[in-house]
Amino acid sequence: MQNDRSEGRTSPEDRREPADRLRLRRTLDSVMKVFARDYFMVLVADLAADRAEISRLSEPVVPLLAQTLSNSGTYRAFLEFYCTQYVCRRDRAAFLAGLEAGELRRRLAESGTYSVSAHHRHQGRDCPAEYTFIDISDAQDGGECVIAARFIEDVVRQQAALKKQDDMVRTLVQDYNAIYHIDLDADTFVILQAHNVVNEDLYDYAYQNLPYEAAMRKFVEGMVRQEDRETMLRITSCSYIRERLGREEGYSYRFQVNPLRGMRYFEMRIIRARTDTPGHYAIMTSRNVDETAQEELRAQREIEAANRELAGALAAAERANESKSDFISNVSHDMRTPLNAILGYDRLALEAASASARLEYLRKIGAAGETLLSLINDTLDLQKIENGVTTLHPAPVSCGAVMEGILTAVEPLMDAKKLRFTFDNSKAVWAAIEADAVRVQEIFINLLSNAAKFTPPGGEVLLSLECVGETETEIRDKLVVRDSGVGISPEFLPKIYEPFSQERTGATAGVGGSGLGLSIVKRLVDLMHGRIEVSSRPGEGTEFTVYLTFPKAEAPEKAGEPRQGQLCLRGKTVLLCEDNEMNREIATAILEKNGLSVLPAADGREGVERFAASKPGEIDAVLMDIRMPVMDGYAAARAIRASGRPDAAAIPIIALSADAYTEDIERARDSGMTGYLSKPIDPELLLRTLQQDIGSPPSR
Repeated sequence: MQNDRSEGRTSPEDRREPADRLRLRRTLDSVMKVFARDYFMVLVADLAADRAEISRLSEPVVPLLAQTLSNSGTYRAFLEFYCTQYVCRRDRAAFLAGLEAGELRRRLAESGTYSVSAHHRHQGRDCPAEYTFIDISDAQDGGECVIAARFIEDVVRQQAALKKQDDMVRTLVQDYNAIYHIDLDADTFVILQAHNVVNEDLYDYAYQNLPYEAAMRKFVEGMVRQEDRETMLRITSCSYIRERLGREEGYSYRFQVNPLRGMRYFEMRIIRARTDTPGHYAIMTSRNVDETAQEELRAQREIEAANRELAGALAAAERANESKSDFISNVSHDMRTPLNAILGYDRLALEAASASARLEYLRKIGAAGETLLSLINDTLDLQKIENGVTTLHPAPVSCGAVMEGILTAVEPLMDAKKLRFTFDNSKAVWAAIEADAVRVQEIFINLLSNAAKFTPPGGEVLLSLECVGETETEIRDKLVVRDSGVGISPEFLPKIYEPFSQERTGATAGVGGSGLGLSIVKRLVDLMHGRIEVSSRPGEGTEFTVYLTFPKAEAPEKAGEPRQGQLCLRGKTVLLCEDNEMNREIATAILEKNGLSVLPAADGREGVERFAASKPGEIDAVLMDIRMPVMDGYAAARAIRASGRPDAAAIPIIALSADAYTEDIERARDSGMTGYLSKPIDPELLLRTLQQDIGSPPSR
């Protein structure tokens, strides 16, 4: 229900009112036209006189208010009634304090208008409402005012939506250093956001009303790295953007700027702007991607490193394959040389007319066979070392015993070539050490054999041993092998440790060898964590210097005194388990020539059966080949030991095998074998081993 006074007509009573009252009424009528649609309550209050009068009222919203004011038209009565009836409980105290007449007049005198918010109880709900006070007093002292109230639920909802939208936009754009809106047809742009030094220039250009393309050119030429400028200008031109966005939603480009405040890498993104306005528009964003770029660069470096490793591995594999081919070619060549000699001298021996010529050919066949055997052993030894299979087996040994083994092996070579051989131990320290004596001796036997081989008769060879450091726990030795031989050229020195490498000159023509000795030496020295050095002058000789460190050890127990007198094998019986007929025939001939009886077996099972069929003590020893059909030597040895016969536990079982590696020897020992001889059979070593195991002194 609308109050009649809101229509703006004047009554006879009005015409009798003073002129100032009429003027107020006209002002009020003008204000009411503004408030008519949106406000549910409009009052005019004389705060100085404590009066309140209704100008517009919506009875459904504020029922009984008109009746209250008709009974008492004071501002105080209005405020108390309205606050009690319509303002929600939580807002009442603040509402009363803010609208108290004195406080209200003070605020209106300061600014002319004043607004507060509170929740109005309406239809069972607390609806947000806004109360506006406008000073209409002539003195502008807040003595008279218009009070207008309206619901602002839609406004609050809209503000909340706008705030959410604003928060969302802020969240979405917080990663962007700049956002631009571009009118591609007009070549203009507006900066929506720019907050770092890289984009400050564009910000200035926008406020200088520079065309977009001109501003972009100045930015690119002033800020962007030289390598990116041409591409940057092309893909940010209006024509390019129009054409590109005509077929896709957007595109990106990463570029670098001249470093500023630690920032270098940026990513530009241009997308089609959604608008109902005719024309071509785009949104361009820019954000710093230093962290991402660094991650990508790190990943790229890792990929490149992996690629380099793969390329290196491939190159190494190719070199290894090439080396393997060369290795096989060299082995084949070097093995064929003594093999051709063996076959050739064998043919000549068969055709020889005299016994002396035949014996000479047989001697040469034996020498060629020894060369072939040495080459095979060296080849297998080198392959074991290169494949990491070879391991050292250090044990307590005296330095003197190690050197004695070396001297015993090489002195015959020196004597045969009439070389002056000197062993200098004047600076040595003799002590017990932990060392693999066999491998240490192998190093220096190889070096000294080479020295003898490449030094002409009458020349000199020196072996010196010097202690260069000693502590309570270790000895550091320097060993030198020097000769006065043909020497090595400077060009060939870097290749001396390569397998099958041997300098071919007039001075070395006719000198045999596989070219594996120095390769084995170098790998054994490395295996012992030592160091080897070489110096040489063609025609003057070569010097190898080896540095090795040995842990000190307790003095090894002295070996028992050797048995005196000639041992005898005659009348002894040997069980020979060998599947190869020729090997069986050779071994049988050697044994029978020395007075032994031989029981042959073609495989391991037959050997076990022949042992089981014999009388206890009838067989004095077993010679066991390792690789045989039906049952191998390992299984046969275990079967004999487990047979339960009185002599099964103590009978010597000696392995015969072409496999002469440490792990093969250990496996044989684990199978119950007591000795190990490598093929081809060395008759002297075979007989000496049997003499130690089963021989007896000759009867007196």
